[in-house]
Amino acid sequence: MRNWGVWRYDRTVSPNTVNLAQSLADTVSGPEGDLLAEREAAVEWLRSAGLLAEDTEITNSEHGALLRLRDALRDVRSARSTGREDREAAARLSRALADGRLVVTVTPAGAAKLASSARAPYSSVVAAIAIAVAEADG
Repeated sequence: MRNWGVWRYDRTVSPNTVNLAQSLADTVSGPEGDLLAEREAAVEWLRSAGLLAEDTEITNSEHGALLRLRDALRDVRSARSTGREDREAAARLSRALADGRLVVTVTPAGAAKLASSARAPYSSVVAAIAIAVAEADG
């Protein structure tokens, strides 16, 4: 019998707030303006939300991807709240959430859990947001 070993994923993912998807969507409006407009501000927001460790950053391209994710999320939520479909926004959000590289893992007790198969910090951020989106719509 062949021993396949145990595959380990770098990070298990669990969003730390029930309202994470809404919180992300709301970063564009408010008395302070767009909380994610600058990369450094986005890093601080991600850290305060518990999504990014103090010793990590996001790149300029990841910052752009985060803004696209947020905008697609806002568009999908807006369409949903008015009872209409927005296929283009849904496709953009699906593409943005794919960066989370979610996989299903199973504990020894048989419970299914979500984890990110990527080792990059930004992918873990996206994975947490993807879980929050799924749970909010579930």
